[in-house]
Amino acid sequence: MLLVAVLALMVSPFGGTSSVLAAVAQAQAPVLGNNDCIKCHRDAPRDIEEAGQAHKNSVSCQDCHAGHPPVALEIIPACSQCHSGAPHYQIEGCFSCHKNPHRPLEIILGKNLTAPCLTCHQGEGTQLKDFSSKHTILACTSCHENKHGNVPNCTNCHESHGPTMLEADCKKCHQAHKPLDVSYAANIPSADCGACHDQVLKGLVSSPAKHSKLACATCHEKQHGKIPLCGQCHQPHTPEMTADKCKLCHAAHSPSPVVYGDKVASVECSACHDGVFKELDTSKTKHQSLKCVDCHAATHGSIPQCTDCHEPHAKEMVQADCLSCHSAHKPMPVVYAEKVASTQCAACHEDAFKLLQASKSKHSGLQCATCHQEKHKMIPACLDCHSAPHSPRMLQQFPSCGQCHNIAHDLTM
Repeated sequence: MLLVAVLALMVSPFGGTSSVLAAVAQAQAPVLGNNDCIKCHRDAPRDIEEAGQAHKNSVSCQDCHAGHPPVALEIIPACSQCHSGAPHYQIEGCFSCHKNPHRPLEIILGKNLTAPCLTCHQGEGTQLKDFSSKHTILACTSCHENKHGNVPNCTNCHESHGPTMLEADCKKCHQAHKPLDVSYAANIPSADCGACHDQVLKGLVSSPAKHSKLACATCHEKQHGKIPLCGQCHQPHTPEMTADKCKLCHAAHSPSPVVYGDKVASVECSACHDGVFKELDTSKTKHQSLKCVDCHAATHGSIPQCTDCHEPHAKEMVQADCLSCHSAHKPMPVVYAEKVASTQCAACHEDAFKLLQASKSKHSGLQCATCHQEKHKMIPACLDCHSAPHSPRMLQQFPSCGQCHNIAHDLTM
């Protein structure tokens, strides 16, 4: 029929080129199929076959390209012919990213794009907004350059925390779109934490405490910067103790040995050393006015020498000699054992000791503590050891033993 119309016009005396085209347009167009398209268009069918996605499986050439010149002249459809409704489809300039409609998901990105990306990647946009960082002010295509789906390495822009760190190590703690919201799995190795917290990790590893056997994430669970309370794992020394009190003596990463400052109140020490604290508190000596840390300075368990503050009674006296008579937390009254050497007493009672040593009586063979038992300045009565050696008449005439025998340290007959 098309051929008849053309021939009729050609023989018509009024026929011309425009008349021919009009006749062609009015004639019935042939029905074309995909097999007809590939006879002339080799690149487009190949692209659709390789990467057409829904353009390959859901539509034919004719669904998009309605007609063919010269019958139809406007045969390049708008994307909105099929793609509508979603915010992404309302963006103008589809071809700025989707360069080849026959390979629609091979997206080539332009420069400084963000808004178009967020129409599909809303979750990432929310993260960038809600967790502010330097990433927030970057265009999406600053990182995801050129090709859609291109994921850059962190080290393209950032210095790694350690020389052995890989991209996978970065992602153990940092999410690209909210990098400062550091979070991690419970089994993350402590060595990864050490990349930023080197000194803390060294202190932990070298600690003799059980903490050295724990992974960092055991205490600092899941979220970076989370500081656990000591009471989560440990019983406090007293019910009223808080984490702030714990830190006065214990460093979290090296809780043993105990180290404290010079301002720690003695009542804090009493939580563990209650008996000693009460002894000091009831002492009537100058020690009562001192704080525990005045003597046990800086390091827990440090025992000062008495001679650090006190002059010894004799030059040859050592710490053990001091403690044979004086309790450090309650130095007065003087209390000693039965076996304390008389030479210790001589340091203060030199005259009495010399008299006793020079005496010809049996008293010279006794230790001072044999008579002056347990308590300093205790004066025994002669009759405590000696039964009445004389007649009642003599004792009545001489009621004091010393009237005849002088003093106990220098007996005379």
